[in-house]
Amino acid sequence: MKTAMWAVFLFILGIIGIVLINIFGNITTTNQQDYTLIKNTTEAAMLDALDIASYRGGFYICFSPSKIHDGNTQSENGKQTIQFDNKSEYTIRLRRPGVEANSNEICNLLVNEYKINQDVFIESFLRRLSNNINNNKSYRVTVQEVIEYPPKVSIRIDTYNTYNSTESTTLEFSEGDFNIRNQIDAILEEKY
Repeated sequence: MKTAMWAVFLFILGIIGIVLINIFGNITTTNQQDYTLIKNTTEAAMLDALDIASYRGGFYICFSPSKIHDGNTQSENGKQTIQFDNKSEYTIRLRRPGVEANSNEICNLLVNEYKINQDVFIESFLRRLSNNINNNKSYRVTVQEVIEYPPKVSIRIDTYNTYNSTESTTLEFSEGDFNIRNQIDAILEEKY
């Protein structure tokens, strides 16, 4: 009888150990899988959103002349660079016949420079992400920033485990409900 009780105790201890390993392994593996998914999806969506016509034909980046006089210019290797604080300080226009700069703007032509399309990026990112996510989780995607030129995006994804909650059918979330938060800031670079 004594050995049978030890066998039952070891069997129950083994089951508890497997359950604990599964729970903790699921949390850590899911975080790594989510981060890798976000990273790969962001890169692929940025490549999908490349504006090849603007790359080949060029585009204008237009800004106010006061930007030069505000002290935001720097000189590097004989070239004058202008620093913008946010994307509302400049506009991007395609290079087409009849597109002229206003008299109160300075426009620089950029040829063979990468530019992404914001709408195409968001659509491609959400489509790719929705095809690859885990079905037993809820995700909240926040596209924080998409800058068309130079191509930069910032995305945050909050993951909510539906099996941890008794109210898994609710669609309203508070900040405390999300277990894992992943954020990625990506810049599209050219490889020489």
